Amino acid sequence: MIERNEIFDNAMAGVWIKTDSNPLLRGNKIHDGRDGGVCIFSGGKGILEENDIFRNAQAGVLISTSSHPMLRRNRIFDGNAAGVEITNNATATLEGNKIFNNKFGGLCLASGVHPKQKDNIITGNHNMVQKAVSTGQCLYKISSYTSFPMHDFYRCQTCNTTERNAICVNCIKNCHAGHVVEFIRHDRFFCDCGAGTLNNCCQLQGEPTQDTDTLYDSAAPMETHTLRVN
Repeated sequence: MIERNEIFDNAMAGVWIKTDSNPLLRGNKIHDGRDGGVCIFSGGKGILEENDIFRNAQAGVLISTSSHPMLRRNRIFDGNAAGVEITNNATATLEGNKIFNNKFGGLCLASGVHPKQKDNIITGNHNMVQKAVSTGQCLYKISSYTSFPMHDFYRCQTCNTTERNAICVNCIKNCHAGHVVEFIRHDRFFCDCGAGTLNNCCQLQGEPTQDTDTLYDSAAPMETHTLRVN
C-alpha cells in the first residue's frame, strides 16, 4: 500500500506500476512532475483511490500495454496534457473520478480501447488537440517532441515513412497532398512532419525544435526519479 504521500517534482513518472503489479495507492498527492503522474504498463493492475493527481507535464494517468487498473474517486486535474490516457491494448475500470481542466482532454482513448465507466465527472477540459486540428495546425505545434497528443495518425508511403513515424491529419492534407498515404489508428504520437524528421519540409511548422524520431506506442518511461512498483 502506498498511502498519504506527497510525490512531486519528479523528472519522470511519479509512480510507475508494471509487470502484473497490483498495489493500492490511496490518498496521495502526485503533482508537478516533469513527466506523467502515474504510468501503468506491461500488465500492471492496482487500485488508485482518492488520490489528487495534478499539474503534471504529461498525462495524469497513462495506462498502456495490456494493463487493467481500477481508478476510483480520484481527482485528476490541471495537467499539461491529458487527464487519463489509455492505449496499446490496455483498459481500465473508472468509477467516481473527477477529471477536469486538463489541456489535451479529460479521457483520451486509443483505437479499440473500451474502459468500464461509472459515475465519473469529466468536465472543463480544454481539448487543445481538437482545437489545433480544427484550426489547421500541425499537432507538433502544441506538443513539440516532449508530449504525445492523441488523435488520428497516418504514414506516407511516398515519403518512405517507417513504423516509428507518425504524421498528423493536417500535415497529411497539406504537406503530403497527392501522396500515397495510409491511416494507422487513433493513438498518442507526435508529428514527425512538424518535427522535421522526414525528407519533405513541413508547410505548417517553422524550424523544428529538435531532430528526433517518434515512438508513438507509449514508450516505457525511464526509471530515474520514480517510485516503482514491480
